[in-house]
This record gives sequence, C-alpha cells and structure tokens, in this order.
Amino acid sequence: MTIAMFTSLAPNWQHVHADWWQDDQGNRIHRVEIDDEALYHCHFAGSPLPWNAVATSLDEAIAVFDGNTE
Repeated sequence: MTIAMFTSLAPNWQHVHADWWQDDQGNRIHRVEIDDEALYHCHFAGSPLPWNAVATSLDEAIAVFDGNTE
C-alpha cells in the first residue's frame, strides 16, 4: 500500500473526509485504492466526466488543477 503524505494543504483546498478533497472552485479529488496502490481521481467542477485526470499522489493531483480556468 502506498500512502503519500504532504506537509500542508494549499489554502484553497479543504479535506472534506478521509478520501476526498475539494477546492473553493468546486474541483474535487478522490483517493481510491486499487491493488494496494493509491490513485487520486481529479474531477473539474462542471465536467460531465466522472474524473478528468488520475494522479499517484495528492500533491500531484492538486498540481493538476494549477492554472485551470474552468
């Protein structure tokens, strides 16, 4: 099992519950374990897709949203 830890959460992100984060724009990150590996599904606010990107760490998932203007 891989669990990535980070030192601090960006100010516009909040930890909603154990496996879910949301920013002030409505973008969401959901942590999913598949075959003992953690994946972070990134969902852009307003997108009809269940997720728009997959990352291997929370820091990488947050970086997916950097510079996004949606």
